[in-house]
Amino acid sequence: MPRRSHLVLVAALALIAPLTVSLGGSVAQAEESEGPAIEVGTELVAVNDVTLHKAEIAKGSRVSVTKVLTAAGRVESVSVALADGHVVKVSPATLASHFRVAR
Repeated sequence: MPRRSHLVLVAALALIAPLTVSLGGSVAQAEESEGPAIEVGTELVAVNDVTLHKAEIAKGSRVSVTKVLTAAGRVESVSVALADGHVVKVSPATLASHFRVAR
């Protein structure tokens, strides 16, 4: 990704991040508890800065779940849409450590 596009993506993500965010439980907790389940349309909020497939996601930025892949009743991977429209596949472990379900 060219440096300029990278900066535009970071700026776009910073602009969509709300000033105040009410954070719920982590994705792992959501899967194991009675909290909100991860499904298509679920909004997630970054709890720290993270890089997903060369895209830098700033703390407080939101991504939206577009696809959930399951096998044997367990979530294998989740596809999320970034602010620039790109969709990336993310492991449940990455989601649990870097994102929370937006409420």
